[in-house]
Amino acid sequence: MTRRAKRGRAVPGPSKRAQPRREREFAEWQSRETRLKRYRTVAGFLGLVPLAGSFACDAGVPVFCVPWSWYMAVWAAVFGAFIGLSIRLVRERRQFEAQHPRAS
Repeated sequence: MTRRAKRGRAVPGPSKRAQPRREREFAEWQSRETRLKRYRTVAGFLGLVPLAGSFACDAGVPVFCVPWSWYMAVWAAVFGAFIGLSIRLVRERRQFEAQHPRAS
């Protein structure tokens, strides 16, 4: 045990240079994938907004009574973003697996 560890200080981990290039790229890819999955989840939840607005209008809340085409336009934009993020996730995973066949 080093003197630093005895004093309660954190022992520094390996620097980025010490990590093999493949491990560093895998960690970067994982962080990108996690971020895209989070964005896709948010887009999926936003897809429920037009449905909730439609139900609110049916329930009698006049603020949400907008033309039906507006709801469809919002839903189409959100659905397009969701599909685009899903396609990007698949393509990036396939590209990474093609470049690093043993990393999967």
